Amino acid sequence: MASESNDGVTIQTFATRDAAQAAAGLLEANGIACRIVADDCGGLLPNLSLAEGVRLVISASDLTAACELLELPPPSESAAPTQVSANSSPSMSAFGYILIGAVIGVVIVLSAGGLADLKSTRPQPSTPVRQTHDDYSPDGKRSDRWVYRQGHLVEHLQDRNLDGSWDHWGYYENGQVVRSEYDNNFDGKPDETWIYKDGHVVSCEKDLDFNGVPDEFCTYKYNVVQQMDIRPNGSKLSTVRELFSNGVLTEIWRDEDSNGAFRETVKYDAFFNPISTNVTSYPLLPVR
Repeated sequence: MASESNDGVTIQTFATRDAAQAAAGLLEANGIACRIVADDCGGLLPNLSLAEGVRLVISASDLTAACELLELPPPSESAAPTQVSANSSPSMSAFGYILIGAVIGVVIVLSAGGLADLKSTRPQPSTPVRQTHDDYSPDGKRSDRWVYRQGHLVEHLQDRNLDGSWDHWGYYENGQVVRSEYDNNFDGKPDETWIYKDGHVVSCEKDLDFNGVPDEFCTYKYNVVQQMDIRPNGSKLSTVRELFSNGVLTEIWRDEDSNGAFRETVKYDAFFNPISTNVTSYPLLPVR
């Protein structure tokens, strides 16, 4: 449902910025101005928007048109159509019936004798239509590109630091984001990849040292992080594992020897205070 405030109307709230940008691209391609509101540092920290979502804000005057484009319920039900009584329709004259009969006869003749010719001259399906829509910053630099095929969004490219090179790539299927990649050190290569299923985040990989191989691996359920593993340079063994409950960190396991055996386990309360550990020399807990 749309909600109105002093700065515009929130037409829809999305789980991720990519989903909101897909809807924004469709609105802007049809001449409807909009903006995205989210507490995620301009997309640099997408985790921060998982709690409250990403809002798509438009002008109240564009609400009806935007609802039609996004296939949302209209802001108000239209008035019922005027009923016309059976006696109000004009009577059909004899000449009208003769004219209708003649038209039907011509259609039958064409269908019987010329159907083969009509099939032979029927135009063949054209190649898929690919369209692009670019957005620009106030100083004229290209910031976003939306790519559509047969009217459906398939790709979104973004230049977050406006240096002339894309540093965010979003890929879509059936109107939903399926993969999102980020270049956080702006060297032209993605170093953070998010995978989605049915519009929800399911996993994330990050290359922490920017050497081309992921080191951090996260799993999600319903957009909420469940587990994070540090596996340097994509190794099979984790050196650190973090476990979460309802998105809150509850345990950290550490393997200082990198041999696959977690020797240190620290448990935390809801405020990230350590409450127990199997290591007596842990500095944040009293020795018992």
